[in-house]
Amino acid sequence: MNIISAYIRKMGRAILAATVFCSVLPSCDNIIYDDEGDCSVTYRVAFRYDRNMKWTDAFPSEVKSVHLYAFNKGGILVWQNSEKGEALAADGYAMTLDLPSGDYHLVAWCGLENDGTRPESFFVPEARVGETRLEELRCKLSREYDAGGAYSKKKLYPLYHGMLDVNLPDLTYEGGEYTCTVPLIKNTNHVRVILQHLSGEPVAPEDFTFQIEEENGLMGNDNSLLPDEMITYWAHDKQSGTTGMGIDDYPEQGRAAQAEQASARAVTSVSVAIADLTIARLTKERKTYLTIHNPEGEIAARIPLRDYALLLKDGYDHEMTDEDYLDRQDEWALTFFLDERDKWIGVSIIINSWRVVLEDIDFGGN
Repeated sequence: MNIISAYIRKMGRAILAATVFCSVLPSCDNIIYDDEGDCSVTYRVAFRYDRNMKWTDAFPSEVKSVHLYAFNKGGILVWQNSEKGEALAADGYAMTLDLPSGDYHLVAWCGLENDGTRPESFFVPEARVGETRLEELRCKLSREYDAGGAYSKKKLYPLYHGMLDVNLPDLTYEGGEYTCTVPLIKNTNHVRVILQHLSGEPVAPEDFTFQIEEENGLMGNDNSLLPDEMITYWAHDKQSGTTGMGIDDYPEQGRAAQAEQASARAVTSVSVAIADLTIARLTKERKTYLTIHNPEGEIAARIPLRDYALLLKDGYDHEMTDEDYLDRQDEWALTFFLDERDKWIGVSIIINSWRVVLEDIDFGGN
């Protein structure tokens, strides 16, 4: 009786195993089972840009092109591809990764190709499959030269970087689709500078020069800043504008009487100078100076942009490191109040609508 039971159990396991094996075959052999799927394998790469101040994925609305590079464990380029245009804005967009299973390091540069209305802002030198090494993959700011050296005076197209170590699983027997997601960081910043007189008198934008100096025009495969020449970013646009302000809004209490004496009425609308600059990546390791010269050629204001930017970090609901905040925030508006000599009064500044009193702030050395 026990011998018969054991025999029945053994046969039952064999029949069950055969049943399982056969249930896999239909999905892997469409020659025999025409009504079933095959065992094709598709690897896909999606992209996500949510490291921003909106804390939501802005990839479909902002990114216009993708260049993706795959390196093997030895650091050699084994595959590359690029896509651009409306396809990137489609729901569920992902790039097909034509590679066998295995371990890879993916690097993405997004924003190298745009609408063609002006020259491209960044470029990656030609990469060759089977030859280019990971450390050779670099992205460089397009720049011009004059007697003063390298400079950029154009509005930069947005640039994004992403990287991911991925293991593509072996799906030979079961088939199917595997998707991984590369997170992106934005590398470009828009800086708007606003100049306003304490007296309420108009400020002529053409009388001032605006520049940001930094050595941030060369980025490595990991998005780190590599040694580069000094680049001067000049304002690509200057214009006049108006803003509303009352006497109580003046930034220095000690000068409220002076302002009131200059104007017996409350100031409701004043003319200001506006300058727009776009620059490459800001990092916590570098100060990145913004300098403004007045009509006499004197320095009206000079500030370490990074330090002033970080003054706002703790004013948000989310906890962020310095680098996280600098990576997320890409829009900076700074309002400087000028005295009768066309120089910044230096006791306060408005940054992104936040008034910052500077009397008790120490930025350390240069």
